[in-house]
Amino acid sequence: MRAVRLTRRGRIVLIAFAVALALIVLWLGTHAPVTASTRPGSTAGLSYVTVGQGDTLWSIAAAVSPADDPGPVVRQIMNLNGLSDSFIRPGVRIYLPRGL
Repeated sequence: MRAVRLTRRGRIVLIAFAVALALIVLWLGTHAPVTASTRPGSTAGLSYVTVGQGDTLWSIAAAVSPADDPGPVVRQIMNLNGLSDSFIRPGVRIYLPRGL
């Protein structure tokens, strides 16, 4: 079988196509709906905190579970409350996972 030889213009076109394809895949990945973290769980019987001025999910997680790494606790809080990002507003009720 003969090896395929590309001209300079052929290589440029091939590289441009690969870059465009990668950018399209990246763009689609960032615009895909987030379903795992936006469905709130059941909050019946759970304790909660009311967000105060200057509170963050990280500070709330560190306060309610000082012995644990706040990262996984923040993710649990986000999943439980149906938060797609970590932005919270003062006055909002944030439910806490069981055992915290």
